[in-house]
Amino acid sequence: MAFTLEPVGPEDASDIVRIFQSAFANDHIMKHFYPHTPEQLKWDQDFQFFSTQIAESAAYGGRLTKVVEGSSGKTVAFSKWDYPYTLTAEQHEEKNRKAVADRLKKVVEGSNEGLMKDFFTQLIAGRERWLVPGKTFFLHILAVDPAYQRRGLGSMLIRPGLDDADRAGAQTYIEASPDGLPLYLKHGWAPVDEMVLDMEKYGAGSGVEVMPFLMREANCGG
Repeated sequence: MAFTLEPVGPEDASDIVRIFQSAFANDHIMKHFYPHTPEQLKWDQDFQFFSTQIAESAAYGGRLTKVVEGSSGKTVAFSKWDYPYTLTAEQHEEKNRKAVADRLKKVVEGSNEGLMKDFFTQLIAGRERWLVPGKTFFLHILAVDPAYQRRGLGSMLIRPGLDDADRAGAQTYIEASPDGLPLYLKHGWAPVDEMVLDMEKYGAGSGVEVMPFLMREANCGG
């Protein structure tokens, strides 16, 4: 079965949402975001988010790529890399804070607003600590249709960005889900920080959940 990499365009938004929602349906944190939200509302919110990402991300170094299965033409995985771009420190801070505000103002009926606010606040704080404007590469999103996992598609999407980062002598940052962590460690990332969420506080189970933040040094192998 042959797979190819192609750029993501506006016409791909529905496929991107389908893959994203299926890939993260059982994520240890994200599965608690919308406990009582109608499926159509979740779809509409994600469709709006990814449509905006596709339309605007190139202005901030974003590169969205999809994996297409050759015989069927079906899109089965995608990634969003953020390449280094030049902004002032004030512009960079405003962009990150706007990302949190935009996500939170779209909180929909039946969502766990407290958990989402804590999650996105810690997420952006980590990016502000570890991303060096104009220097750090960032693998923002990697998602593979569950029916096509364990076929090397994640590595297929990772490799071009790592090759560019290695040529630039640059670090690469990522926030890892439990399912993705072994793949990222294999490619040379190492933990540098983490997000810790008290799930019981938000009525989303017991104990805490942790999301590691990883950094990869240039030309480290993997």
